[in-house]
Amino acid sequence: MTVRIGFVGAGGIANHHMRSLTQVQEAEMVAFCDVDPEKARSAASTHGGRNYSSFDLMYDNENLDGVYICVPPFAHGDAELEAVRRGLALFVEKPVAATAHRADEILKAVESSGTVTSVGYHWRYMDTVERAKQLIGTGAVGFAVGAWEGGMPGVSWWRRMEQSGGQMVEQTTHIFDLARYLLGEVSRVHAFSRTGLMADVADYSVHDACVTNLEFDSGVIASITSACMLSAGGQVGLDVFLKDQILRITSMGLTVVGEGEETLSLANNPTACEDQAFVEALASGDVSGIRSDYADAVKTLKLTLGATRSAIEGKPVDI
Repeated sequence: MTVRIGFVGAGGIANHHMRSLTQVQEAEMVAFCDVDPEKARSAASTHGGRNYSSFDLMYDNENLDGVYICVPPFAHGDAELEAVRRGLALFVEKPVAATAHRADEILKAVESSGTVTSVGYHWRYMDTVERAKQLIGTGAVGFAVGAWEGGMPGVSWWRRMEQSGGQMVEQTTHIFDLARYLLGEVSRVHAFSRTGLMADVADYSVHDACVTNLEFDSGVIASITSACMLSAGGQVGLDVFLKDQILRITSMGLTVVGEGEETLSLANNPTACEDQAFVEALASGDVSGIRSDYADAVKTLKLTLGATRSAIEGKPVDI
């Protein structure tokens, strides 16, 4: 079965998915929409199909099976709701919205319709993360320490809290989600923030840095740091501390520290894997390969929104 796919948003992250979909035999990219007409034209020229200036026009004129929604956090909503109304499957890039209210509105529509969904938490598809999950299953976890530390992304909407949600919602969400995937649900967070270091940046309202402490339902505790004010250095990943082992997970691999030390390099392309799983779900009806559906991703969104609220209010927040 050929799965006909459209794109709402044809920018940076969308192009990653487009490249991987060229390797998925069942996938056919047929239509591309973006508020920047040149991005849509470029994608159509590269991958075939037609370009559009609005998702309504694309939905009206194309016979689609599924649609990729690759837009900034504040722009989520109408494209998803209209796609669900028309019976289209959804692949939504993280975070799924900038507010819990908007995410819940989409989730209600998804659950009412039975729409197949997948969300772009690609760390879940890393072969090294699966190995870490297996190792955690054999031992008791004491605590975890995670980070997403780096510089400020260059797009204008990112530095505005009301549009991006801030770094924990937009970037560090991958680490919060990874912690949920490996360690279970979070019951409470207490976050602390730092501001004032980016005064030279116009329209800047996100936190420069945050530290979030988490309590999990299982009794595990964790601390996750975020920073967008660095001009050099920084780190991204999650370290999980078991009684007899330390599991150090990065985007490049997994290091297992015990009696000795073993490093496993990442051997798969997680974006390609999540795209393959989505297309196969549409072709076969078997959704078991999807590791983050919309309902699960909403839980991660609410966790990061709770952490952001805690940083602003200066007190713990129950999740």
